[in-house]
Amino acid sequence: MEVNKEITELYLSSSSSSPIPAFTTRWWSKDTVAMVTGANKGIGFSLVNQLAQLGLTVILTARDVEKGNRAVELLKSHGLHVHFYRLDVSDPASIKTFALWFQKKFGVLDILVSYFPLLFLIVSRFLT
Repeated sequence: MEVNKEITELYLSSSSSSPIPAFTTRWWSKDTVAMVTGANKGIGFSLVNQLAQLGLTVILTARDVEKGNRAVELLKSHGLHVHFYRLDVSDPASIKTFALWFQKKFGVLDILVSYFPLLFLIVSRFLT
């Protein structure tokens, strides 16, 4: 399934002026690191968009490099800075490679949004 560009453009345009207005106390900064798995489309893409608008450091992961890069380019075209990493959460070798890259580049993960419930435990094992 490909990102529906027309709907995505409309969403990005309408939400860029006021990301998640319900927050009144800011507890995050540009140094807060968030990772969203499977984020090249749908809810994951929307979360990456909102987190990036809030000023967090955001890592968008996806299995498909082309789709992941397309999603990042779309976000960048709206002035958002997002990192991309190819990650297959069903492949332990992919998770290990990601965990080592992440630790070297970012150090600490503050927010994890994953549809794979065991990902945090697996990544933690590789980092300890």
